[in-house]
Amino acid sequence: MKQLLQQYAAYNLWANSKIVEAIDLLSPEQQHKEIVSSFNSLYKTVFHVWGAEFLWWKRVHKQPPVSRLDDGFNNSMSELGKAWIEMDNQWVDFVNNIADEALYDIVDYRRLNGEAYSDPIYMIFHHVFNHSTYHRGQLITMLRQAGAEKIPNGDFIAWARVGK
Repeated sequence: MKQLLQQYAAYNLWANSKIVEAIDLLSPEQQHKEIVSSFNSLYKTVFHVWGAEFLWWKRVHKQPPVSRLDDGFNNSMSELGKAWIEMDNQWVDFVNNIADEALYDIVDYRRLNGEAYSDPIYMIFHHVFNHSTYHRGQLITMLRQAGAEKIPNGDFIAWARVGK
Protein backbone atom coordinates (compact mmCIF):
# COMPACT_ATOMS: atom_id res chain seq x y z
CA MET A 1 0.00 0.00 0.00
CA LYS A 2 2.79 2.42 0.84
CA GLN A 3 4.23 2.26 -2.68
CA LEU A 4 0.85 3.15 -4.17
CA LEU A 5 0.47 6.08 -1.77
CA GLN A 6 3.99 7.27 -2.60
CA GLN A 7 3.11 7.23 -6.30
CA TYR A 8 -0.16 9.03 -5.68
CA ALA A 9 1.58 11.71 -3.58
CA ALA A 10 4.25 12.25 -6.24
CA TYR A 11 1.62 12.35 -8.98
CA ASN A 12 -0.46 14.85 -6.97
CA LEU A 13 2.56 17.16 -6.65
CA TRP A 14 3.36 16.86 -10.36
CA ALA A 15 -0.23 17.42 -11.54
CA ASN A 16 -0.80 20.36 -9.19
CA SER A 17 2.49 21.88 -10.39
CA LYS A 18 1.23 21.65 -13.98
CA ILE A 19 -1.96 23.47 -13.00
CA VAL A 20 -0.04 26.19 -11.15
CA GLU A 21 2.24 26.68 -14.17
CA ALA A 22 -0.76 27.06 -16.48
CA ILE A 23 -2.50 29.51 -14.14
CA ASP A 24 0.70 31.55 -13.78
CA LEU A 25 0.62 32.24 -17.53
CA LEU A 26 -2.68 34.11 -17.11
CA SER A 27 -3.15 37.72 -16.12
CA PRO A 28 -4.38 38.52 -12.60
CA GLU A 29 -7.72 39.46 -14.17
CA GLN A 30 -8.04 36.01 -15.71
CA GLN A 31 -6.95 34.33 -12.47
CA HIS A 32 -9.70 36.12 -10.55
CA LYS A 33 -12.34 36.14 -13.31
CA GLU A 34 -15.71 34.92 -12.05
CA ILE A 35 -16.55 31.57 -13.61
CA VAL A 36 -19.50 29.37 -12.70
CA SER A 37 -18.11 26.44 -10.69
CA SER A 38 -17.96 25.13 -7.13
CA PHE A 39 -15.69 28.08 -6.32
CA ASN A 40 -16.17 30.96 -8.70
CA SER A 41 -12.59 31.69 -9.82
CA LEU A 42 -9.33 29.91 -10.44
CA TYR A 43 -7.89 31.66 -7.40
CA LYS A 44 -10.75 30.62 -5.09
CA THR A 45 -10.59 27.02 -6.30
CA VAL A 46 -6.83 26.79 -5.73
CA PHE A 47 -7.30 28.42 -2.33
CA HIS A 48 -9.91 25.79 -1.45
CA VAL A 49 -7.65 22.88 -2.43
CA TRP A 50 -4.63 24.33 -0.64
CA GLY A 51 -6.81 25.02 2.40
CA ALA A 52 -8.17 21.49 2.47
CA GLU A 53 -4.66 20.03 2.25
CA PHE A 54 -3.56 22.38 5.05
CA LEU A 55 -6.48 21.37 7.30
CA TRP A 56 -5.81 17.67 6.76
CA TRP A 57 -2.12 18.26 7.43
CA LYS A 58 -2.97 19.77 10.80
CA ARG A 59 -5.32 16.89 11.60
CA VAL A 60 -2.86 14.08 10.85
CA HIS A 61 -0.17 15.90 12.83
CA LYS A 62 -2.51 16.43 15.78
CA GLN A 63 -2.08 20.20 15.59
CA PRO A 64 -4.72 22.57 16.90
CA PRO A 65 -7.61 22.90 14.47
CA VAL A 66 -8.52 26.11 12.72
CA SER A 67 -12.08 27.31 12.53
CA ARG A 68 -11.58 29.30 9.34
CA LEU A 69 -8.73 29.78 6.91
CA ASP A 70 -7.64 33.34 6.36
CA ASP A 71 -6.39 34.30 2.93
CA GLY A 72 -2.96 35.65 3.77
CA PHE A 73 -1.89 35.67 0.12
CA ASN A 74 -3.42 39.08 -0.67
CA ASN A 75 -5.03 37.68 -3.82
CA SER A 76 -1.59 36.80 -5.19
CA MET A 77 -1.91 33.63 -7.26
CA SER A 78 1.86 33.40 -7.36
CA GLU A 79 2.12 33.24 -3.56
CA LEU A 80 -0.86 30.89 -3.28
CA GLY A 81 0.57 28.60 -5.96
CA LYS A 82 3.92 28.45 -4.14
CA ALA A 83 2.18 27.60 -0.87
CA TRP A 84 0.16 24.84 -2.58
CA ILE A 85 3.26 23.23 -4.11
CA GLU A 86 5.12 23.56 -0.80
CA MET A 87 2.22 21.80 0.93
CA ASP A 88 2.29 19.02 -1.68
CA ASN A 89 6.04 18.58 -1.15
CA GLN A 90 5.33 18.13 2.55
CA TRP A 91 2.74 15.43 1.75
CA VAL A 92 5.28 13.63 -0.45
CA ASP A 93 7.88 13.71 2.33
CA PHE A 94 5.34 12.55 4.88
CA VAL A 95 4.22 9.59 2.78
CA ASN A 96 7.81 8.66 1.96
CA ASN A 97 8.89 8.72 5.60
CA ILE A 98 5.91 7.23 7.41
CA ALA A 99 6.38 3.71 8.76
CA ASP A 100 4.21 1.10 7.03
CA GLU A 101 2.40 0.22 10.24
CA ALA A 102 1.64 3.89 10.95
CA LEU A 103 -0.52 4.02 7.82
CA TYR A 104 -3.19 2.27 9.88
CA ASP A 105 -3.02 4.67 12.83
CA ILE A 106 -6.36 6.29 13.55
CA VAL A 107 -6.67 10.06 13.47
CA ASP A 108 -9.42 11.59 15.57
CA TYR A 109 -10.57 15.00 14.40
CA ARG A 110 -13.48 17.37 14.11
CA ARG A 111 -14.79 18.78 10.88
CA LEU A 112 -15.25 22.53 10.66
CA ASN A 113 -18.93 22.04 11.56
CA GLY A 114 -17.90 20.30 14.82
CA GLU A 115 -18.72 16.70 13.83
CA ALA A 116 -16.26 14.19 15.25
CA TYR A 117 -14.67 11.54 13.04
CA SER A 118 -11.91 8.94 13.18
CA ASP A 119 -10.11 7.63 10.09
CA PRO A 120 -6.89 5.74 9.38
CA ILE A 121 -4.03 7.77 7.94
CA TYR A 122 -3.93 5.78 4.69
CA MET A 123 -7.57 6.73 4.04
CA ILE A 124 -6.82 10.38 4.70
CA PHE A 125 -3.98 10.22 2.17
CA HIS A 126 -6.36 8.79 -0.41
CA HIS A 127 -8.91 11.49 0.36
CA VAL A 128 -6.43 14.39 0.15
CA PHE A 129 -5.03 13.29 -3.20
CA ASN A 130 -8.41 12.36 -4.66
CA HIS A 131 -9.85 15.72 -3.55
CA SER A 132 -7.11 17.49 -5.50
CA THR A 133 -7.85 15.38 -8.56
CA TYR A 134 -11.53 16.30 -8.38
CA HIS A 135 -10.78 20.02 -8.29
CA ARG A 136 -8.03 19.81 -10.92
CA GLY A 137 -10.75 18.70 -13.32
CA GLN A 138 -12.68 21.84 -12.47
CA LEU A 139 -9.55 23.96 -12.84
CA ILE A 140 -8.95 22.60 -16.35
CA THR A 141 -12.47 23.64 -17.37
CA MET A 142 -12.00 27.01 -15.70
CA LEU A 143 -8.65 27.53 -17.45
CA ARG A 144 -10.38 27.08 -20.80
CA GLN A 145 -13.12 29.54 -19.83
CA ALA A 146 -10.55 32.05 -18.62
CA GLY A 147 -8.84 31.98 -22.03
CA ALA A 148 -5.78 29.84 -21.28
CA GLU A 149 -3.96 28.75 -24.40
CA LYS A 150 -1.87 26.06 -22.72
CA ILE A 151 -3.92 23.34 -20.99
CA PRO A 152 -1.80 20.77 -19.16
CA ASN A 153 -2.35 17.03 -19.37
CA GLY A 154 -2.67 16.03 -15.73
CA ASP A 155 -3.54 12.36 -16.22
CA PHE A 156 -1.87 9.82 -13.95
CA ILE A 157 -0.61 7.87 -16.96
CA ALA A 158 1.00 11.06 -18.34
CA TRP A 159 2.91 11.37 -15.05
CA ALA A 160 3.92 7.70 -15.23
CA ARG A 161 5.16 8.10 -18.81
CA VAL A 162 7.51 10.98 -18.00
CA GLY A 163 9.44 8.77 -15.63
CA LYS A 164 7.94 10.05 -12.40
